[in-house]
Amino acid sequence: MKHKRLVRARLVAALALFAGGMSLGGSAWATCRFEFDPFLTKATGSPNPVYKWRGHPCAQPEAGLSQITKDDNGTPDNPNDDTTFAVTPEGQHPSVDPFANPPGSNFLTTVYENLRDYENREMPNTLPSTPTNPYNLHDGSVLTAPIDARSPDDDLDRIIDEIEAAVAKGKKKVDEDLVEFGIDILEGNKVDRAYSGLPMLHYQGPVNVAKVAPEYDDSGNLVGGNTDINIYYWGQHIEADAMFIDPSAVMEVPWTITYNVHILHNGMEDFSPMVSHVNRFINPKGVEVSGPPHASMDQTFFPMLDEGTKYTLKIKQTKGKYFNLIYHWGWRIHPPRVQAIENANKVAAGRNYVAWERSAFCPGGEDDLDCDPVNNKADKAYAIAQIGELSPAKRMWKLFKSLLDDDDDEDGGKKKDKGDLAQVAADLRAAYFDWRDRTKLPAGVEADPNATITMLFVNNTFYGSKQGMSGEGSGQGPARFKGIANGSVPEWNLRPYNFKVTVYNGDHFAHFYRNVDFGGSRGWENQFQFTDPTTLVGPHPEIPPGHPAEDAPFPNPANTLAGHDNVFPINRGGTEEFLQPTPRNLDDPLNGPPQLGSGCFFTFGRNYLWPNVGALTGLVPVPAAAADGTPGMHKVDITLNYEPSRRLRLYQFDPVHHGVAIYSLH
Repeated sequence: MKHKRLVRARLVAALALFAGGMSLGGSAWATCRFEFDPFLTKATGSPNPVYKWRGHPCAQPEAGLSQITKDDNGTPDNPNDDTTFAVTPEGQHPSVDPFANPPGSNFLTTVYENLRDYENREMPNTLPSTPTNPYNLHDGSVLTAPIDARSPDDDLDRIIDEIEAAVAKGKKKVDEDLVEFGIDILEGNKVDRAYSGLPMLHYQGPVNVAKVAPEYDDSGNLVGGNTDINIYYWGQHIEADAMFIDPSAVMEVPWTITYNVHILHNGMEDFSPMVSHVNRFINPKGVEVSGPPHASMDQTFFPMLDEGTKYTLKIKQTKGKYFNLIYHWGWRIHPPRVQAIENANKVAAGRNYVAWERSAFCPGGEDDLDCDPVNNKADKAYAIAQIGELSPAKRMWKLFKSLLDDDDDEDGGKKKDKGDLAQVAADLRAAYFDWRDRTKLPAGVEADPNATITMLFVNNTFYGSKQGMSGEGSGQGPARFKGIANGSVPEWNLRPYNFKVTVYNGDHFAHFYRNVDFGGSRGWENQFQFTDPTTLVGPHPEIPPGHPAEDAPFPNPANTLAGHDNVFPINRGGTEEFLQPTPRNLDDPLNGPPQLGSGCFFTFGRNYLWPNVGALTGLVPVPAAAADGTPGMHKVDITLNYEPSRRLRLYQFDPVHHGVAIYSLH
């Protein structure tokens, strides 16, 4: 208890400094200044020096480009064995270990103002939280409504349970309606569930575009816009009905997103959308253009603690011209809980991002504007065929299909032999376990012993090996195997650090690798003083409006707590481990009730992101799987010459097929 009181005393002292706008890091880049910008001068090819506003909350000085070299080590047996080497620029902040000396030198003075762009123009709706309003970007009240809490995890588990029960009774077949239900879940067909229409096979990107609808005042002036997003939380999953947002109608005005957040079984979380912005500037020719990355921010940390509840809330956005993308984090179970929605109009290598999805999933490629894999049967069949056979979801789908007396299938109209039920049941269970856990590689993929971590792109999803894990863990989290450093690189505290990743691609189209730094090199700040409600008393905000008034937000702590000063479990430092006992019934076959609340003591607030590799210096392709299913491979070797931010060390994803193809390391 003495240790806990000491930790809390230090936290409260630190939070008092944050609330007062002081920096423990003492950054020298805490004010806007009009000065020479070497990066823009070179990037624009200007014969004259380019001067812009730089320094927080204007643009932080750019980190510069990583030095990129490539080594083709391919052999006839493995032609894809090549490596991209990247050496990042030297970090602009002094070399200080942010974990031994928190929060480090890259922690910026907290500024309770909106961000500003290169021209010193204020960007509205870019201050997420203040000492007096922790939910500064909420537009109106949060509404709640009851929904069916059953998740795809629950339903697929039940279907496989019934198939296993049939095998145990010696049966040779099962109810085909049950099998069809499994296929419907995986394909995203309509079912009698809150998640109806949400596919577990990620092939619908070409049509998952949410357009911002413009809004006008009584005089016909454009004043804003809105788009609706449905998003779902359960287990290790965050999934949404949109992969892209088109902000074309609101480029010069602020707009909003209305979120319908569905908290399914094992889905409790603090809702945490992190929007990312590009900078804008007037180039030497007098034309306003998009610049390099500017800043990202957690727009809210809103507790959504009631399973079987739909939370509806509206979040304010800045002008559409600054929009880059939005990440939806699940800090409670991370790295796997994360989902991204990109700007539909962004361009990479001459294609906008929606065209990249069409190139992967449409029979006519990027020019197939009529492609509709949701409503067109032929388009749907082509799109699902593009997903690799190493995908656990695809494995389940094929196994379910093998149990049907269906002569209208991929075998050209020939009746296929039904699978042996006992073997199908065993294979389904193995695929199901692989599908539920993205923190290990699925069957058929072995980790590279010479890599820091081995990754697999498949089903527009990113899987990672458990390398970097240490310790036995408490056994109380949703994944009992996990250790105290699962999904992290605890050895990187000081520059330089050599990170080696081997990336496989099991899909039948090229993926791309990008690695991004969130504030380690350029700096980060923390508007959210203390958002983790882990104590009965403390500086955290109260559970905000939105929770039904007649219900307590959590059970009586006196009856449920294993430690008398904890209400919710703690997930310190970003590792996927809960260091305190939690109010769980460990005898429950579903591993007890889900975790509650957020584990963030240090949240981002705002951070100045910058790419290490895969952007600005060009895309890094990971070739498609071979015809026999052998995954394509590419290796990336990065020397990181800065210290990480406290909240997140490394962020990896496919930039042009983003969605849930994400894997971060803490």
